[in-house]
Amino acid sequence: MTLFDSTLPKEAASVRLASMNLLDVCEVVVRRAQQRGASQVEVYGERMTALSSSLEQGTLKGAQAAEHEAFGVRLLVGDKVGFACVNRRDPKALDEAIDDALAIARAGQSDVGNDLADPLPVRTIYGLDDAAIRACTVDDAVDLAMKLLEAAKEQDARASVDSGSVGISFGETAIANSRGLRVADADSAVSYGLFGMAVDGDEVSSFEHSFDAVRYLKDVDVDRVGRDFARRAVALLRPRQGIAYQGPVLFGPEAFEEIFLATLLGAVDGDTVFKGRSRWQDKRGQRIAAPGFTVVDDGTLSGAIGSACFDREGRPHRRTVIVGDGLLHRFLYDVRAARRATTLPTGHAQGSARSMPSIGTTNLAVGAGTLSDAELLQGVGTGLHVTRFSGNVDDVSGDFSGVAKGSFLVRRGKQLGPVKETLIAGNVFDLLPRIIGMGQTLHRNMATVSPAVLVDGVTVTIGADDSDD
Repeated sequence: MTLFDSTLPKEAASVRLASMNLLDVCEVVVRRAQQRGASQVEVYGERMTALSSSLEQGTLKGAQAAEHEAFGVRLLVGDKVGFACVNRRDPKALDEAIDDALAIARAGQSDVGNDLADPLPVRTIYGLDDAAIRACTVDDAVDLAMKLLEAAKEQDARASVDSGSVGISFGETAIANSRGLRVADADSAVSYGLFGMAVDGDEVSSFEHSFDAVRYLKDVDVDRVGRDFARRAVALLRPRQGIAYQGPVLFGPEAFEEIFLATLLGAVDGDTVFKGRSRWQDKRGQRIAAPGFTVVDDGTLSGAIGSACFDREGRPHRRTVIVGDGLLHRFLYDVRAARRATTLPTGHAQGSARSMPSIGTTNLAVGAGTLSDAELLQGVGTGLHVTRFSGNVDDVSGDFSGVAKGSFLVRRGKQLGPVKETLIAGNVFDLLPRIIGMGQTLHRNMATVSPAVLVDGVTVTIGADDSDD
């Protein structure tokens, strides 16, 4: 007699399912899907508790606690794939999810890339789960939000918080498949930040923000983030007219990530490469950026916000050099993209129980350079220092154009005040080889680490609408 046997009372089956751990439920559903006609099955389970508090217009808006459990059923009928998600742990709901996924698969198209991961040893990554976070309550989220707000006000009364949030989350994930893969892990995190502007009389700055996320409660520093937001917003008051030129622009870490790293990751996505949409599809081992430019993805770092013991398909994460000293080293693959390319997966499947796997990174790091902040500004000469970007970036062509947000005029190697009505444009693939300097100080933006980067050949014009998105 099984949990899904019609002779077993519904209430008894539900009670037995409720008593199982997450991984065991995944295994039960795998076997059930095979019984109902699937040739291969993967079940991804997740259970999460989320405590949150939000700020709006400088005051506390609200707080809530939510619990979530879901199972994503991905199955194959031959080489056709189907997927369905269910957020109830009972035999009927799970059967319905299996049947939905089977119907989708049978109506789908054949694809040789459709496959599941083989089981591999998974190493333990320490520093991802904190008992202190698991002991938190909604009151703790509210307390942190108020301290975040107070820190900004104490730093500078001209800082005006438009919105802000604190999120405390902890839970478990598990994956089982019909090829014998069976993995599970737990993690926790706290994320927090502010968004707003500075107001001084009739003067209002453009929008600014500051955010952070950590794995341990003891590492939460709302005071630093609140004060950083205030300093950054106030620094943007009373912008001056920008200048038009073509030449060196200093990109702060966030702006460099938004423009350059986003495009780079699109070009090394194995699925994009397979479809012939990557400009670098034939460039492995060749120079695609200036010497000294290195990009590494590493999901095995202890305590890092993007780390995990395994990816969305249950394969172990690892350290992957994407670009080394300006040379293209590797593309990123999940199982499907790897099989299409007749290569091995790199452990870069991402997603949740609510979606099919896709390709994504974990902890992305651009290597530090050798230049101090003063030397980077000297390299600009007279020009622009961009800290944020709002505009369009074409991942395929590499073309970008938009407004340089939170940007500052540099004159004779000295940073002056903020600028307004300034547009920047260029092509990422053409500009990466024109990197002429990188900062020696690394800055972390959530799961990405990067220095400031000095890039030559950027087109700067004036006349943009200075409003924020």
